[in-house]
Amino acid sequence: MKFDENLAQLDEILRRLEEGKLPLDDALSLSMFEQGVALIRESRKFLNETKQKVTLLTQGGGVDIEFGYF
Repeated sequence: MKFDENLAQLDEILRRLEEGKLPLDDALSLSMFEQGVALIRESRKFLNETKQKVTLLTQGGGVDIEFGYF
């Protein structure tokens, strides 16, 4: 799945969970939460891999890029 799609899906999950219409002990709520955690992990992995690629591409090329924490 693409990064933008992950964010859109995560935003939708968060919106539904924050509405408060789904009780936390509801199986659907737990399933949505688990899906959200998986999307966060996948997105974080993508960002870390992209950061590594940019770092490799800019090393020794006189380009100084400073990254914040993702």
